Amino acid sequence: AVKPALDFRYFTDPEGYDAATLVAGIKAARKIAQQSPFKEWLKEEVAPGPKVQTDEEISEYARRVAHTVYHPAGTTKMGDITKDDLAVVDPELKVRGIKNLRIADAGIFPEMPTINPMITVLSIGERAAELIASEEGWKPDNKPARL
Repeated sequence: AVKPALDFRYFTDPEGYDAATLVAGIKAARKIAQQSPFKEWLKEEVAPGPKVQTDEEISEYARRVAHTVYHPAGTTKMGDITKDDLAVVDPELKVRGIKNLRIADAGIFPEMPTINPMITVLSIGERAAELIASEEGWKPDNKPARL
């Protein structure tokens, strides 16, 4: 499998804000680690390590290891494809202009939910399975679930 190429444009701001923020954050973490009770618990700094000291060295380290903890979403927005030029998939998760292709992941979010998206993504997958199965003649039984 090939990972998607997503460029979050980190470290591209002309003012250097991203790099300065990470350098300041690493320096702050080091200062905190030197205070009680942490200094009694921490034997040695693992990353970026004691040899990385100057702002330039810290910045280089940060650029090398930085990554997002965000959930990339909304890259293939769902919407009314007859009215919204930015909508990639319709409400049946079908991709505009491509036959037999659906998208069933966080890419279809028109907006990012304010919670962890896992349960929403699972729901999208379940709905996609229902849509595909119904095209093949599957009929849901609307019996209440037994717990």
